[in-house]
Amino acid sequence: MPDTKQAILVVGTGVAGMQAALDLANLGLSVHLVEQDSHLGGQALRLDKVYPTDHCAFCPVWTHAFACREHPRITISTGTKFKGLRQGPEGSLALLEKAARRIDGDKCVFCGRCMEICPQKALLGHAPDLPWDPALPPVPWLDGGRCDSCGKCEPACPTGAIDAARQTNTFEIAVSDCIFAGGFQEPRPAPAPAPEFGGHTHPDILTAMAFETLIAEWNAIPGVKLRCQSDGRPAGSLAFIQCAGARDRRFLPHCSAVCCMHAAKQASWLKRRQPDLDIAVFYTDLRAPGKGQEAYMKMAEELGVRFIRRRPGLVAPVDGPSGKGIALRHEADADVATTLADIVVLNGGLACCPCPEGTAEVSAQACGFCSEPADIANSVIQAGNAAALICGGQTGDGALCAAFQEIGGRS
Repeated sequence: MPDTKQAILVVGTGVAGMQAALDLANLGLSVHLVEQDSHLGGQALRLDKVYPTDHCAFCPVWTHAFACREHPRITISTGTKFKGLRQGPEGSLALLEKAARRIDGDKCVFCGRCMEICPQKALLGHAPDLPWDPALPPVPWLDGGRCDSCGKCEPACPTGAIDAARQTNTFEIAVSDCIFAGGFQEPRPAPAPAPEFGGHTHPDILTAMAFETLIAEWNAIPGVKLRCQSDGRPAGSLAFIQCAGARDRRFLPHCSAVCCMHAAKQASWLKRRQPDLDIAVFYTDLRAPGKGQEAYMKMAEELGVRFIRRRPGLVAPVDGPSGKGIALRHEADADVATTLADIVVLNGGLACCPCPEGTAEVSAQACGFCSEPADIANSVIQAGNAAALICGGQTGDGALCAAFQEIGGRS
């Protein structure tokens, strides 16, 4: 298959973006892979395991990242933002803004002295602060939002790897097509979606991704039980609140698609480690449409996870004679009841990252969560479909596009 004069731009390096880039490159097309963070892998790199197999999430991300790094037809720009498109004399030009990489990865030995001396804690490098690119050695990352340019990190570096004077670089590349795979955005504080759930107001009210880090295998100590983040006491009860900010016309009207299975996964891990932990999942509807997912949900029930079809209307911390913890007010038959839990996990409210504006000049495709809420398996399928549609346009093979659309692909 012939190569193209202009590269195909893929924005986002989660599982969907990397899969699309590899599919295009393996078909002989040049790809420019752009990622605004310092690492490949996207949100999947923050997961400990994936359902319904409970396989390690790091392993497939690492192999994809390594394959992208090594592929001769893929050019990677990390720490780079897509700023838009303009029409040039010979086609479309993508404007990219590369952040100043103030730490030279070839010189850095990851000794940690810069992170220790930084008064603003602007140098990140340890999980969960920063998930690093699994295809490269770990290198600290300078958070420009925290850095006050005090300069203390430069003399502290024994190898001279830090240069705080480096500037942001803006450049353009010629592109023929685009694929956007930006993934999802978590609920943000000030204000948090659905404020009645108390998100970002108490250490024991956590988002699902923050809870993932807390209970991950690499973060767990054998024999040590789950503890409350507020005061370190052992947790005896845990409550998941599904659709926290999702399926709500005030915030996100859509279902976030992955949350039911995500809760079942986390609850199952904890029940295996700590069988006496009381775990309740408050849900609106349980959705497990994928292969093996319904059986996985039933397995969680057999382990003792309680699935309760009620949607709490108010979540607030309490500390009084009646008990200490997080109170959940919810309906109970024809009445209203209060359930007390030591830790509450808000599951849901995942927003699709919007596709960048100004893409009318090229035949842009979208895949993964930024296209529609989707888990890893569906994101990979969508990525292959987007790559096939673009490949068919590049080579004039309309039959290839029609075949993918016939089996359920998205145009």
